[in-house]
Amino acid sequence: MTLFLAGSATIGSAANDTMPLHSGWKFRQANRNEWHPATVPGVVHTDLMDNGLIEDPYYRLNERSLQWIDKEDWIYEVSFDAGALTRGYEHVRLEFLGLDTYADVFLNETQILTADNMFRRWAAEVKPLLKERGNVLRVYFHSPINKALPQYESLPYRYEAWNDQADNGGLDGKNSALSPARRAIITAGTGVRGWLRRASGVR
Repeated sequence: MTLFLAGSATIGSAANDTMPLHSGWKFRQANRNEWHPATVPGVVHTDLMDNGLIEDPYYRLNERSLQWIDKEDWIYEVSFDAGALTRGYEHVRLEFLGLDTYADVFLNETQILTADNMFRRWAAEVKPLLKERGNVLRVYFHSPINKALPQYESLPYRYEAWNDQADNGGLDGKNSALSPARRAIITAGTGVRGWLRRASGVR
C-alpha cells in the first residue's frame, strides 16, 4: 500500500480564481522530527528514494526490507500565501482530487477534513481560516495497514494472497498483501505492480 497526495491541492473561490498548491511541500515520518523535500503529486516511496532514505525497491530483493513504510504514519506540509483570496470573496474552497487513503487535513492547526477513500475528491470551506500570508497546510496520512488490520482480523475467514509480505513487514504471519479482503476494507487503488502504483497524485 502506498501513501500519496493524488495531484496536488488547489485552493480557489467560487469565481474560479484558483491557486494550485504544487510546490514547496515537505514530508516526514510522523514519529520523527526531520523534514525532507517532497514532490506533490507524488508517493512517499519515491520521496524517500529521492532523498536517499531508501534503496530502489525494484532492485533485487530490496522490496522485502521496505515493508515497514506502509506501517508508519506520514506527514506532508506546505506553507503558502493566500493573497487576494482572503479579500473580496465570500467563499474559498480547498480541494484535493485524491488522498490515499486515511488522512486528516489541517489548515493553520485547525482540522478541516478527514479522508478515507482514494476514489473521490475532498473539499473544505476555508475562508474563515485563511490568512493573507503564512498559511500552513498539513496532511497527516495514517498507516492503511494499522487502520484496516483490526477490521481484517475481525473477519470470520481468510483470503490467501500470492504476494504476501506480512512476515517481512513485521506482522507475524498476518496476511497483509493485496488480497480481496483488504481490497474490500481499504478504499484505495491496488493493482498488481508491487509496491508502487503510478498515480496522478493530491490534485
